[in-house]
Amino acid sequence: MSQRTLYLLGGSAAFEAVAEEFVPAAGGREATIALLMQGGSGWEKHVPDYTEPWTRQGVAHHHVIVPDENGAWDIDQVSAKLSEATGIFIGGGHTPTYRHLYATEPLRSIIRERYQAGIPVAGVSAGALISLEDCALDADEVGDDSLKIEAGLGLAGNLVVEVHFTELDRLSNLLEAMIRLGAHVGWGIDDPACLVLEDEKVTRVLGRSVYRVEMVDPAAKTYTMVEWSKT
Repeated sequence: MSQRTLYLLGGSAAFEAVAEEFVPAAGGREATIALLMQGGSGWEKHVPDYTEPWTRQGVAHHHVIVPDENGAWDIDQVSAKLSEATGIFIGGGHTPTYRHLYATEPLRSIIRERYQAGIPVAGVSAGALISLEDCALDADEVGDDSLKIEAGLGLAGNLVVEVHFTELDRLSNLLEAMIRLGAHVGWGIDDPACLVLEDEKVTRVLGRSVYRVEMVDPAAKTYTMVEWSKT
């Protein structure tokens, strides 16, 4: 079985560092990368932010996957694009929207099958959060008083992460998610950083910086935190 590789980016500042590894993993100059986006007003202007780092690595082919103006899919067309893709990149934006689009059927199963077949998958911000078995949705995104836990794509289990970690001061969100899920360890990923998993195990960091948070006492919310640098 091919090695499964998952790239979890904290923000767009990690695009260049990740492209240097993600593109070769997806086939280099022969790669065809599927970019999954949420759509909505003006989505096209954001496409070059994703694709230009790939172009600088020699990629000539990519597919942009977005729902139509009604939020609907041409499933046959989307399935064909995902089947052709040698790499899948899930964009950033509104996490509940991304979860609804890509972490529910029918696309959930298609993406999971491609990942299980060894196609590298990357997700930035919302894309990183929905990639996991449990997706923590911030209170401000769901209009609630506290974060909400929903089912994600399930590409990796027993993993809790938070994105834009120090930039948006999201330690409290990470701790709350860890407590809710009974997790002993969580990961905070800064905008210029990417946490890399191989066969669902954390192996290394691209860019800078990622923080490993270990819960000491959930009742008291005491913890230890260690910064992981590029390895």
